Amino acid sequence: MLELLKKTFDKFDGLIILAAVFLFTHFDYDNLSTLDKVYIASFAVWGVTKLIRLYIIYKKEKEG
Repeated sequence: MLELLKKTFDKFDGLIILAAVFLFTHFDYDNLSTLDKVYIASFAVWGVTKLIRLYIIYKKEKEG
């Protein structure tokens, strides 16, 4: 399982996760600006693409 995660996530992904955690803890959710909404949407898209990549790699590992 650890090898599967190593194939899915790069070192740069760790920086993206740290940035997301930092931004999400400092957002004023009662008063979101347009830029805040763009950040939230971009992190959501990034997360979904990582989940898709994890699924694809898992299927390849299972078949081969």
